[in-house]
Amino acid sequence: MSFFYEREETADTVTITLKPHSLYLMLGMLAVWLGNDLILKSAPMAQIVMPIFIVFMVIRFFALMRIQREVLIAMKQGRVETQGSKFSFRSPFRYVLRKAQESATS
Repeated sequence: MSFFYEREETADTVTITLKPHSLYLMLGMLAVWLGNDLILKSAPMAQIVMPIFIVFMVIRFFALMRIQREVLIAMKQGRVETQGSKFSFRSPFRYVLRKAQESATS
């Protein structure tokens, strides 16, 4: 899903860039929900905001699960480098996975 991450593949590396937009959207929805719950105390608004927030979190979780599985496997093999920050738009968080070297047999 291009909303949550970008994946670029070259001959020897795979670069996965996590976009911060979804994280900020999730934090914004959480702030709206908390503001409603603590200040406005509006039950009808909470009935709209909470299901949207939960659905968004589930979609984000499953969209990033495949990427995280790939990164964990590469981490166990020592083929991962990280760059950037989760919260930065200018330098977003990036995994650089080196592809496994296939041994040539004669």
